[in-house]
Amino acid sequence: MKSYLINLDRSTERLEFFTRQAELLGIPFERISAVEGRRLSSEDLASAVSATFEFQPINAGEIGLFMSHKLAWQKLLASGEPHAAVFEDDAVMAPTMKSVMKAIDLEVADFDVIKLETTLRQVVCRKEHQSLSCGSVLQRLLSWHGGTAGYVISAPCARRLLSLKEKLADPIDQVMFNPMSVVSSQLRILQLNPAACIQKDILDKSDSAVFGTTIDRNLTSGKLFRHGPLIDIRRMIKKQIERQRRRWLTLNQQNCQSVIPFTSGESRKRAA
Repeated sequence: MKSYLINLDRSTERLEFFTRQAELLGIPFERISAVEGRRLSSEDLASAVSATFEFQPINAGEIGLFMSHKLAWQKLLASGEPHAAVFEDDAVMAPTMKSVMKAIDLEVADFDVIKLETTLRQVVCRKEHQSLSCGSVLQRLLSWHGGTAGYVISAPCARRLLSLKEKLADPIDQVMFNPMSVVSSQLRILQLNPAACIQKDILDKSDSAVFGTTIDRNLTSGKLFRHGPLIDIRRMIKKQIERQRRRWLTLNQQNCQSVIPFTSGESRKRAA
């Protein structure tokens, strides 16, 4: 399976961090020079972004990140391969990553996206699962699970996402993994359990271990209204709807709610 790494030219520390892991695990990858959203002209931003959004406005850094993932999807289609793994440069990979990728490559056929990462938050999945030879399982993901630090995407799904004519309007993880998203609701998304990667700042909260953000999300943290009263109230309502939806899903005996673990040595939380 081909692997693509999204990395800004200025983020040399992140590139070294990911490269050390990949070399240790024996995972070759192709680096994609990420789009620097902050350097896009106002004309480029205006032509790329829609004023109408589903969840929240997208800032310049998030626009660059979304465009960078699209470059990875284009690379996949140009390669002629059936699927590929896409990573962001702050992904911490489990020792099992290579065996996971091999198992997915050989054993899994019916999917749009396989989420390799966890955010260590409660998610709802189908109990029904596919066991992989690497010891992990795949379950249908039914609830919101943010982040795009590591996933496998099929070529048909990449083609479908690239064919969307709408301008960018929301952050990429909202579009791909929020079940209330018009796009995500049409995708077959599988969750790897246990996860094989996690963002570094989620795994290690110490100041010395956390990379600085490259997409400007910190500029709104701590503010009473991150995007303005009307937008934030709208976001709060949608979050409440998603919480209620998640509770409703857990009432179905075919589903289960759990935190997807990351530590490879941890006992696997298989579907009950």
